[in-house]
Amino acid sequence: MFSPRRIAEITGGRLLRERECALARVIHDSRLVEVGDLFVAINGQRRDGHAFLAHAFQRGACGAIISDEGAIPNGAFNLIVVSDVIEALHSLAAVWRMGIDAVFVGITGTCGKTTTRSILYHLLQERMNVYSSPGNYNTEIGLPLSLLGMPQSAEVGIFELGASSRGEIAPLASLLSPSIGVITLAGRGHLQGFGSVEEVAREKWELLRSLSSDGKGIVNVDSPPLSALLEEHEGSMKTVGVGKGDLCGSIISEKGGLIIETDSPRLHLETRLLGAHNATNILLAVAAALELGLPPGEIEARIKTFSPFAHRLNLITAPFGYILDDSYNANPESTRAALITLGNLDLSVQHRAFVFGEMLDLGENSPRYHDEVLALAIELGMSPIFPVGESAIAAAKRHAASVPFVFCEAGDLARCIREHLPQGDTALLVKGSLAVGLTRVVTQLAI
Repeated sequence: MFSPRRIAEITGGRLLRERECALARVIHDSRLVEVGDLFVAINGQRRDGHAFLAHAFQRGACGAIISDEGAIPNGAFNLIVVSDVIEALHSLAAVWRMGIDAVFVGITGTCGKTTTRSILYHLLQERMNVYSSPGNYNTEIGLPLSLLGMPQSAEVGIFELGASSRGEIAPLASLLSPSIGVITLAGRGHLQGFGSVEEVAREKWELLRSLSSDGKGIVNVDSPPLSALLEEHEGSMKTVGVGKGDLCGSIISEKGGLIIETDSPRLHLETRLLGAHNATNILLAVAAALELGLPPGEIEARIKTFSPFAHRLNLITAPFGYILDDSYNANPESTRAALITLGNLDLSVQHRAFVFGEMLDLGENSPRYHDEVLALAIELGMSPIFPVGESAIAAAKRHAASVPFVFCEAGDLARCIREHLPQGDTALLVKGSLAVGLTRVVTQLAI
C-alpha cells in the first residue's frame, strides 16, 4: 500500500500527526482492523465510522482517512483529513487500479453475481494468479475496498458490481475499467429504486457501455430484458443460454447436481450445483474462462470440484429430513427458481415444505409478486408453508383457504417450524431476503 503522505497527495487531504508506518490493508470495519491497517471512517446511514476511530487504533491501525477533525482520539496518528471520505476512497482505489497490469472482469445482474464470480475464480485459480473480490463487496464502498485488496502481482481480477437504483453501475464500471463484462440476469430486484425490469436491464447494461473498444461483453440471453438490448451493443459480445446463444448449453440431468453439455466448443460439465437456473451462471463463468484462455479439458475437470455455497441453494441434512438452504437473499425470480428446484429434487421424502421469507425492496407491486410466489408454491404442493415478514404474512392471509399455513412468532421461528414438520421425511426450502434473518434459522434447524 502507499505511504500515508502519498495517500494524502492522491486524495487531496491533509496529513496530521505523521509517523513512519508501513500500511497494509484498507479497512472500513474497526472490528476487522489488524496491525498496520488504514482505517476508513465512513459516515454511513446507520453508523459513523468516526465513532470507532479509537477502537481501530487500539487494534493496531497505523492511519485513518477521516472528514471530522473533532473526532480524532488520543493516540491516533497518520490522519488524512478529506472533505468526503467515500470520494477519497474512490480516488485511492483508482490510482491503485491503474498500477495493476491484469485482466479485470466485472460481473453484474439481479441474481447470480456471486455464483458466477466464484465459479470463474475456481476454474482459473490453478492456472493463473487470480484475485476475487471478497463476499458481496459490490457497492460504492465495497468495490473500491475490493480493488485496494487486489495484489499488484495478480494476473486476473474478478469483481461484482451491484446497484439498487439508477445511476449506480456507471461510476463503479468507470472505477473498475474491466475488459470483460458479464451480465447474469435482469429481474425483479430493487424495484423500489428502478421502477421496472426494463430499467433494471438498462442499468446493468451500463457495464457493457463502459468496456473499451477491445472489451468483451458476455450476456445471458435466457433473460428477455437483456435479449431486448442486444442490438444496442456495438462492441464484441458473446451470448450464452440454455438452448440458445453463442455458447449454447443443454441440461442433461438435474439429479444430485447439474450436468450440462455444449456443442461449440464441445463440453461436458458435471457439477454439484442444484437448480436449472444455475445453468446460465455456469455457462457465463465458462464463457469468461474460455475468453481468458482456459482449455476446455481443464474447464471440465475443474467444474466437477466446485462446491455450493452456504445459504445459496445448498442441500443439507436435518433431523426432519433435508433443508434446501437458499436463505442468503430473495427476489421473485430466485424464489421461483428455488421452489422449482425443490419440486424437482430426487429425494425420498413424503413432504416438501416452504419457509417463505419476505422479499424486500420490490416497490408498489410487492403484494402481487408475493402472491405469485405463493401461487407457485401451492401449485407445486408445498405444505406446510411458514410465512415470515410483513409482506409474506399478508400474502399468506390472502391465500389462507388454499393450503395449510403456519404463522410463527419471529423470535421462536425455529422451534415452531420443528414442531409442525414430520420427522425424517420432509424437505424444507428456506428462502427470503437477507434482512429477514433466515440464515440464523437454518443453523438452528440443522442441529
